[in-house]
Amino acid sequence: MKIYQYPFFYLFLAVTVLAFSGPANARIKCWTNQEGVKECGNNIPPEFAQKEHKEVSEQGVVMEEKERAKTEEELAEEKRLADIEAEETRKTEEQANKDKILMDTFSSVEDIEMTRDGKIAAIEAEIKTTNKRTEKIQAELDKRIEAAAAEERSGKAPEESLLQDIESLRRQIKNNESYIATKQADQAQIRESHELDITRFKDLKNIAE
Repeated sequence: MKIYQYPFFYLFLAVTVLAFSGPANARIKCWTNQEGVKECGNNIPPEFAQKEHKEVSEQGVVMEEKERAKTEEELAEEKRLADIEAEETRKTEEQANKDKILMDTFSSVEDIEMTRDGKIAAIEAEIKTTNKRTEKIQAELDKRIEAAAAEERSGKAPEESLLQDIESLRRQIKNNESYIATKQADQAQIRESHELDITRFKDLKNIAE
């Protein structure tokens, strides 16, 4: 393989000479060695194959430029940036879809408020029903606790079935309390999400506060 070293400003002349001395339509390959000197030849040495280089035609025209192989760090950074861009695109598309649904579903801020209030009222009705059920259970629990206390005062141990009833009723009350807490959290979430919908709706409709 022929390799020629030239200062950069002699490169074009060197390529021209090589072109006329080589086979027809051959491409001359040029690269930079470890000392920063431009080299040209028929083939690129293996140690420079992954670095930036050019292929030049017989007329000295650059036919192809190949960048150096990227390092693992550069590839990782490119992937990181690509992932960020993909996530931003996903968020943009998701927001556009939400906006479309919002505009297709509601025609005014009042519509959003009515929907919000309806959902909250429905949950409030469930909470009231559960509270009433809890009051009845509490009354039954009080009776059984009193019955167990009466047996203890008379020197008798409460029957096992009575103690099991007391435990079951306490468990029901606890479950109802947990259910109510969950429903109240649902109400708070509905208020928050619909408030965001109202704000977004106003932005899309250019409605002043």
